[in-house]
Amino acid sequence: MSANLNGGTNCPVCGKENETEGKFCQSCGANMVTSDFQPFEISQTMRFRKNCFSFCCIIFIGIVFYFSLVVAPSVWPAFQAAVVAVLFIVLLGGVSIGGLIYILWVYNDSGVRRLFSISPKGIRIVVPKQPIFEVNWSEFDLIQLYKHAGFHNNHEYRFYFVLNDEVYKEFNIEGSIDFSGLNCRAIVSKMKQYAAKMNKQFVKGRRRKKKY
Repeated sequence: MSANLNGGTNCPVCGKENETEGKFCQSCGANMVTSDFQPFEISQTMRFRKNCFSFCCIIFIGIVFYFSLVVAPSVWPAFQAAVVAVLFIVLLGGVSIGGLIYILWVYNDSGVRRLFSISPKGIRIVVPKQPIFEVNWSEFDLIQLYKHAGFHNNHEYRFYFVLNDEVYKEFNIEGSIDFSGLNCRAIVSKMKQYAAKMNKQFVKGRRRKKKY
């Protein structure tokens, strides 16, 4: 926070002059007492996660076929071994192959880089299959977060950016697909911290109904 020639102070975020010594900027609402306004960024791909899941599925498929075609005939008579082999290959092998196909389909864009950036200027999120999301701090006064469980133990994070009790913008992040679970938790934490710094409300755990 710097002083100007007129005796007031300049906001460290927007640079606007404030005539009185106050805690919050009269222009952008930022916390002028807090000096830690370092930008925070997460950048990652999901290629490693896709490779791990695919490798596990392939290993399991190999075990199923090895047990069915090598181990079973050496333990049971031919007819019983054939029945066991068919059951294992159809049930476990089929499920494993289906799971592998599903993983390859879900993570077909795993090499595309995801980006989350938060700074005193605003928030920027780039994920595959969605338009680039950008919002400035001056465009809302409240962030509402709604989280619920989804498929394969991921979580869906829906952020509502509210101005005067109306949803100004909203964005959805799919955990373990758009970002890893660890990074999703970091995103939520940083949004909460920055909201406090920028004199905005942050509400977690409420589902917001759209208003048109």
